[in-house]
Amino acid sequence: MRTRRILIIDDMQANRYVLRKILGSEASYEVLEASNGADGLALMDASIDLVILDINLPDMSGFELIREAENKLGSEHVPAIINISATFISGADKAMGLNKGARAYLTHPIDAEEMLATIASLVKSDNRLERVERRRQVAVARSESLRAEKIMLERFMRSFSHDLRSPLAAATMVAGLMKKNPARRTEELLQILEDNLKRIDRMIGNVLDISHVAMGGGIKLNAETLVVGPLFEEALNNLRLQVPQPIEARLEAIDTLVEWDRNAFLRILDNLVINASKHGMPDHTIEVRQWQQGNEIHFSVSNQGCFPDEVLSNLATPYFISTRSDTKGWGLGLPIVKALCESCGGHVAFDNVEGHARVHVRLPLSL
Repeated sequence: MRTRRILIIDDMQANRYVLRKILGSEASYEVLEASNGADGLALMDASIDLVILDINLPDMSGFELIREAENKLGSEHVPAIINISATFISGADKAMGLNKGARAYLTHPIDAEEMLATIASLVKSDNRLERVERRRQVAVARSESLRAEKIMLERFMRSFSHDLRSPLAAATMVAGLMKKNPARRTEELLQILEDNLKRIDRMIGNVLDISHVAMGGGIKLNAETLVVGPLFEEALNNLRLQVPQPIEARLEAIDTLVEWDRNAFLRILDNLVINASKHGMPDHTIEVRQWQQGNEIHFSVSNQGCFPDEVLSNLATPYFISTRSDTKGWGLGLPIVKALCESCGGHVAFDNVEGHARVHVRLPLSL
């Protein structure tokens, strides 16, 4: 049981002494004292659990002090209050005290057992109220979380279905042309069909991978020996055909051998460059830099612009789509990059530097 802080506010030193002696019999009570309303109000804060308050103070009445405490702390945070009077009080006086915020009334001479029982009752009541409030806060937080997830999933489904429709339409059109006229079954049409089917496969793979990661699993990797320079060149040449902005590359560690999952690396770089193209400034160069540091390959992708704060704080949230980009993706690109880097034993950092949005990736030479 935690220690309960009890504040006695009474101008009579003898009364405070008696109350302190009674409370001293309980090890879980910490007692504070004040001889007037102003000093008592100064001591009253969120750490005080209960106040024993003389209703007749030299500088203000106990009722006035309760009102000042509500102004200071807010009515919901005023501690439990026991009003004490040195003389007999009427039922009307008790009613007024209870209406003003007191939780109980006692009169001098104080009966020790009655006082301790009253305090124990109020403390138990506060414990129940605290538990109820905690449950309420948890329920509210869960409700808000579910509402946010619902919004993100709705936006994801809208964007995903939009993006999926395009390669499906292209693949269907090509298949239809070749079915109607077999003579038109050219290598070019077959390549278009294959590219769009691969695009659909990547999209579905991203969804499955993120779902697997969210359930506590990792992404399965298959390592092979690769030369860093040609790997980057091949990937960037392919990306230059996909994005409208120019891509400027500075590759330093070109002859280094690595043991990487080729597909995982391509997905990381593809997602970063395509994301930079979608969300960066149009007609501005996308910069890719690559270098080696110790037993790690580092590379960065940057473009003029910046990550919105909401994106930086939701990088690990699947299906999160920035309010600035309703129609530019479906919220899996950056989480996929993060999941892939971590599955490879690496790290990824996102930040804004001198007017540029930058992603910095580092991967070990071997998985």
